[in-house]
Amino acid sequence: MRRRDDEQVRAALRDIPAPGESQAEERGWAVVREAFTEREAIRPPRGVRARAGLAALVAGLVAVVALTPAGAEVREWIADAIEVGEEDARPVLGSLPARGSVLVESNDGAWVLNADGSRRNLGDYSHVTWSPNGLYVGAAEGRELFALTPQGDVRWSLTAPATINSLDWSSDDGFRVAYVAGRELRVVAGDSTPLDEPSVAKRVGSSAIAWRPESLPAAARHELAYVDAQDHRVVLENTDTRQVLWRSEPVPAPVESLQWSADGERLLIEADGFASLVDARGNGLFKGPVATGSAATLAADGRQIAVVRPNRAGKAELVLIPAGLAEVRERVLYPTSPGKGGAAFGTPTFSPDGEWILLPWPEADQWLFLRIADRRVVPVADISRQLDPNRRGSAAFPRVAGWCC
Repeated sequence: MRRRDDEQVRAALRDIPAPGESQAEERGWAVVREAFTEREAIRPPRGVRARAGLAALVAGLVAVVALTPAGAEVREWIADAIEVGEEDARPVLGSLPARGSVLVESNDGAWVLNADGSRRNLGDYSHVTWSPNGLYVGAAEGRELFALTPQGDVRWSLTAPATINSLDWSSDDGFRVAYVAGRELRVVAGDSTPLDEPSVAKRVGSSAIAWRPESLPAAARHELAYVDAQDHRVVLENTDTRQVLWRSEPVPAPVESLQWSADGERLLIEADGFASLVDARGNGLFKGPVATGSAATLAADGRQIAVVRPNRAGKAELVLIPAGLAEVRERVLYPTSPGKGGAAFGTPTFSPDGEWILLPWPEADQWLFLRIADRRVVPVADISRQLDPNRRGSAAFPRVAGWCC
């Protein structure tokens, strides 16, 4: 047979469906759909073992779908699954790259992770916060509010009138704890001494609350920012005198978090994907939002904001943007998340010295420690399992509640 005829025969054979090809393709897609469904429902912890298991699954699927037209789409799905996360991530969360301790909420309760790599489970608490200088931890579960040592010892407790949704310990003299019980905003002394009038607002528009830092703890005024339920304005109130110091312009979306700079001169308001900045008198520093993304955190010095946002390709990136200061330029710190359709990172957290950022990556089950100066990345894998060793829950990704002192 001449070479030209041989090529024509080969081309014709390629166009003829193989016996049972359509049935094989349908069976292959059934396997893929089932595997994908189980993967979404179970969401096993990632890391070295998880990737090995996924590799085994891929090997089996390749044998089924390699010769079908569906193979290209399957291979694209597989590639996306494998590429999520940093390849050389540390398998164990050891020492922190900066001083201080990280407070975490997980399925297995609250944890304190220390700079030297030691860790302690505080108990079954769903909401936690640091006291000034990390001397104590405020914790809540259901209607119960607790003050704990970083070793987990209970110093005092009280029962709230409704389920506690959030809490914050004053960052000046530490002598006030604010908490939202149901929709009511209440305050108690830091030693649990009852106040004459514990209720600050019978109904708030958000569980977001934040004590304003003050430079003179001995003369602390205990000023608390919260969201008014009626007009959806951010309010700053002196909780001792009950004087309202200012109300912001109405916020057009549900407020998710309130964050003060360390000097108490700037307040970051995060609401439904955008963030805006006001000064100590409640005046907006910009027309429109200063940042837009899925999560934002104000640096302690108030000069920069760490923002998680989608880039032009629809992938997530971590960006440092100026907080209204002309001398500070925008910097992309981490641009490589393969997440599609929006940002895939959690809320960034600054280290106490302001030199590092802890960036949670739920989809990859990793924490990324990023050094701001040179963008060095220290990734840690398998975070969910490490903070839920007893498998008490579905290994949901833990939430960072603070990096203190």
